[in-house]
Amino acid sequence: MDKKENAKILVFVYGGYVMRYLYLIVVIPFYGRVLGVTEYGRVLAAMSLMNVIWMLSSYGFTIVGMRDVAKSHEASHHNDVFSLHSSARVFTCAIGIVIGVVATLCSPTLSERPAMGLLATALGIVSALNLGWLFQGRQRFRTPIILEVVGFALSLVLILSIVRGPADSVWVVASLLIAGAISAAISYALTFAHIGLPRFRLNGIVPLIRGSTMLFCYSTGSAVLTASSTYLLTLLSTPPQVGYFGAAERFATIGLSLMGPAAQVFIPTISRQLSQGDNDGARITSRRGATLLMGYGLLAMCGALTLSPFILPLILGAAFTPSAHVLQCLAVMFPFAAFNQFVAFYVFVPRKKDHLLAIAGLASGLANLAAALFLAPHYGAIGMAFARVIGEATLSAMLMGLMVRSDMTALLPGSARALSAFRTAFGPRTQVSGKE
Repeated sequence: MDKKENAKILVFVYGGYVMRYLYLIVVIPFYGRVLGVTEYGRVLAAMSLMNVIWMLSSYGFTIVGMRDVAKSHEASHHNDVFSLHSSARVFTCAIGIVIGVVATLCSPTLSERPAMGLLATALGIVSALNLGWLFQGRQRFRTPIILEVVGFALSLVLILSIVRGPADSVWVVASLLIAGAISAAISYALTFAHIGLPRFRLNGIVPLIRGSTMLFCYSTGSAVLTASSTYLLTLLSTPPQVGYFGAAERFATIGLSLMGPAAQVFIPTISRQLSQGDNDGARITSRRGATLLMGYGLLAMCGALTLSPFILPLILGAAFTPSAHVLQCLAVMFPFAAFNQFVAFYVFVPRKKDHLLAIAGLASGLANLAAALFLAPHYGAIGMAFARVIGEATLSAMLMGLMVRSDMTALLPGSARALSAFRTAFGPRTQVSGKE
């Protein structure tokens, strides 16, 4: 896929994300003003639980499946991968259901409305069964975006029709579940029509789980703990603090998710280039992705630091003014998160360095968790925000160290010029010192 075609696909994918943010522009102020701080915080805690169930049930299969599907254009190969992953998800989703039920009962915030936690668990399972990875691996980038927009439209109609006050907060999660299930049904129908029905089997599940474990360890350390921050805060602080942090994290997540569409295009593209032996093309594509991500990370940080005190109270209401300070703290993590996504998914994943990601993810996850357990009980929402920053910064340091150790720094944009400048500045002096 050439540069021009990549650009066209990126424009389309980001166009779909524009629809997502138009949707959020409508629903976020609606939630803040109709539900209030406490009930909106409860909804955000439920969505945090949903994200955790989604990631646990996916168990690293998404990236592995996308990478495996991208290796061939044959429908039979795609059906083999689809069948294997569908079989494996039966087991991981069963475990996800059990964890969701226990987590709902253990949270003081969610146990007051257990239906919300159970619906969030079901939504996490539906999300884990999403076939976006299969479409992306087949280079069908437009299809999952279209299906996602359909889901947004359905959920928006349901939410605006049903939710009238704080007592209706459970219907927010129910509406999302209904829309997600309908979108998933359409995606499965399209898949059955193009590559056939899955053939469920036990053979191959254990190797797939073993091959996905490294990526799961990475996501457990870096993504699951960050996605569960709002839920974790329900165990450590008060409902208003959950609401302040959850609202700010929602905006931070929106900012971070803008890096997602690029990954949907670059990961399968780089994987295919490497599988075809085009190492130079893969290196150029990786550098192009790095430039895009790092530039966006810096821009997002500056925007959040500057605009948060004005935007959040305007959108959510004066009751959410403390959330602006929380978002300013979270803004510091944007450049770190951009660098982490580049190294993890543009460098290590296509080159099958999953074990390196596991080491970095677990280390940063422990740092994040330790910081959260210490800071959140004392400082509430602000403390949890600083814990997120500590986790991302730790992950950046770990990934940079692993890149240096693996001799992959040449994939960083400007690395050749930096090395040349270093040799020019210090080479002669080193030689003189050596003679002496």
